[in-house]
Amino acid sequence: MLESARALGRWQANLRRLSVEFESDCPLNLSRAMPAESQWDLLDEYLLNSRFDVAWIDTENLDEVAERFRVVPDSGVLCDLDTAFDLIDNDEQETLVWIGMHSPGWSVSVTMNRGFPLSEAASAGGRGILTYWHMAGLYEHADEGMVFYHDGEHVGRAGEEAFQEHARDLDVDDAGFREQVEHYLVLAGRITGRFLDRDWFATSRVLYRVPHNVWSR
Repeated sequence: MLESARALGRWQANLRRLSVEFESDCPLNLSRAMPAESQWDLLDEYLLNSRFDVAWIDTENLDEVAERFRVVPDSGVLCDLDTAFDLIDNDEQETLVWIGMHSPGWSVSVTMNRGFPLSEAASAGGRGILTYWHMAGLYEHADEGMVFYHDGEHVGRAGEEAFQEHARDLDVDDAGFREQVEHYLVLAGRITGRFLDRDWFATSRVLYRVPHNVWSR
């Protein structure tokens, strides 16, 4: 546990270093940055708001991400978001995850159907993973917040146990549901260096199948 805490400290120190380097090239202050467009409105426009289940992983190695998420390796299909939605209708038996680049140093995985109970084991070996999901529409539901895993451990909620400096001006507990979603996605953008934008939704990524109950083994 002590070694895991030390590893987390090194990871966060590296994140702060990267933030300083980024800020030296750009006037953007990551810990207080805000997106150009509402994250909620973008999710609505691109039909992901009814159920948004996402993980950000601190690596650009997409093969590594696919392996960590225990996908079927030869099931990958490079596609845009519209095609990913079409493929969901043809495969309702297994979970489908859409994996690709997010920002320099970060990749992203969007669960397109069903549930995906990712385990902290996916972050083993010093990797950092942020997870978040919500459901909007007929009813509103969210889990325990934005969760941070590191080095095989459940660290806690981003903005509380981790990355407090990125959430000092965000109200993720007492706000209404829509505002809470917005604040969590702003927090994710500050941590990863990129907010959701139109280019993000237009990017092609690889759609993989995840075998049923793979994380219960």
